Amino acid sequence: MISLEPELHTLRGTIGDRAADLLIARERREVFSLYPEVRLLAWAGAMLLATAAGIILKDNYERIGPHAIAVLIALVAAACYIWTWRRRSRASIADDSVLLLGALLVSADVAFIESQFHLLGDAWYRHFLIVAVVHGLGAYLYGSRALLTLSIIAGAAWLGIEQGTINTLDTTQFSIRASLCGALLLLWRAVNRRPEFAVTFEHFAANFFLLAAMARTDDGGIEQAIACLATIAVAALVIVWGFRTRREAFVLYGFVYAVIAADVLLLERVKDEAITFLIVLVSMIAAIALLLFIHARFDQLGPERPSHER
Repeated sequence: MISLEPELHTLRGTIGDRAADLLIARERREVFSLYPEVRLLAWAGAMLLATAAGIILKDNYERIGPHAIAVLIALVAAACYIWTWRRRSRASIADDSVLLLGALLVSADVAFIESQFHLLGDAWYRHFLIVAVVHGLGAYLYGSRALLTLSIIAGAAWLGIEQGTINTLDTTQFSIRASLCGALLLLWRAVNRRPEFAVTFEHFAANFFLLAAMARTDDGGIEQAIACLATIAVAALVIVWGFRTRREAFVLYGFVYAVIAADVLLLERVKDEAITFLIVLVSMIAAIALLLFIHARFDQLGPERPSHER
């Protein structure tokens, strides 16, 4: 394994003992960051607390009553927002999780109020739009990508891209709505004034466009072939963007979708079970090998490029 420890020792006079000792410790793997793990645990804690609150209220629904429940959820959500706002100058991972908990409670409260009181009538689905706007404003007010993610998900649900939609809409409608979501996100990104939000828009837009292309690969016939080729083409664009911005996730998105589309295109035209098994086996082995190569390649490329350099 290549080590830069000797070079760091020679740089002590230039960068100072403290900086040199820290870099040497990192080179020896004596110091490492637990930030991703702690952040994941904090988010999981927020999710568990929101779930626990839902279970408690469900078990005591008859005794408390819908009006009291709606007010109680709103008060707890408001407390989460106020707590985070007061600590915004020294926010920590825990504060981000409290903010996420408040946002989840807002979503739950809006859905609960609509399900109990039917304030929107036949236009009940518009509560997704209300939630999207609330979380979008909160994202910019608090500078939170977590709230931005919730806003995008709620907006997609309002447009009809939600779990189960593919079973209630035909594939053409699903593809159109997914494409519309991707286009709106790119437009939002263009007018966005927070550079740290750009990557969130890009991730969601890439996946919506890939889903839009993939949606019709189940149609059969010439439409299926066109959809598979379209998916591969969109995946290629996403991969190019990933290499350009040095973001490995985009390359992985495009690669996975492209492999699935290629397999569908081939397997639909092969009737022999042995050949089908061979194609799946070879594609899986090739996919794993290429994924390892891509990961190694990104280790060589270095950190991602900032938004203003693209």
